[in-house]
Amino acid sequence: MNRTASDRWLAFARFADDGRPNVFCFPFAGGGASFYRAWLPFAPPSIAICPLQPPGREERFVEKSFDTMETLVRDATEALLPHLDQPFALFGHSLGAMACFEIAHALRERGAPAPAHLFVSGAPAPHLSHLIPSVYELPDAEFLEAVKRYGGLPDEVLRSCDLLDLLIQRLRADFKISGTYRYTDRPPLAIPINAFAGRDDDVVTPALVEPWRDHTTGSFDSEVFTGGHFFIAQHAREIVLKVARALA
Repeated sequence: MNRTASDRWLAFARFADDGRPNVFCFPFAGGGASFYRAWLPFAPPSIAICPLQPPGREERFVEKSFDTMETLVRDATEALLPHLDQPFALFGHSLGAMACFEIAHALRERGAPAPAHLFVSGAPAPHLSHLIPSVYELPDAEFLEAVKRYGGLPDEVLRSCDLLDLLIQRLRADFKISGTYRYTDRPPLAIPINAFAGRDDDVVTPALVEPWRDHTTGSFDSEVFTGGHFFIAQHAREIVLKVARALA
């Protein structure tokens, strides 16, 4: 039986059907659903972690990756629509945060249910995204050096030419999404936003994350964690519990 697009995006979701919020988690550039599947043991019973799996990742590796924000958001929004009859929140890190922000706007434009909360991590406020240098058009060696600044790629992958040959095209597509993204001025969202940053992140500094407050008429909270761009890996349990408390 052919799986629907929604099934492919949400193959690892553990949906709640009893009024608890589903937290749809969008990965960073080059990342997949497995990153958030590792959060499942940390999640309290009050929330359900629902990782999203974009095409071109893990078990969807053979599918073509998106390389524009518009197509990514369009497809992801369509995948989410059948699952919005329960309370839900959106969580994204880096590129995933920008995608979640645009998905929240897309849902509002369609008159669809709104998320109860938006959690953004390691991403500049949308109107400041142009301050992050675009790297997707760099030659391979320079591109990989730029990607290494973010962290997140294991050394064994960086040392393996075979693995890099497989990954570099997918990484370029993701970095093209962020590199060509341009914020469109719209009325702020009417939902709470929590923004997380890494104290030692020299790409997306805390100063670029704090202005997310300009994108909501609801409550806003920001927090800075120890670590670089992938601080969410070392603070996973703490962040999951903060998400749960914010949704309580």
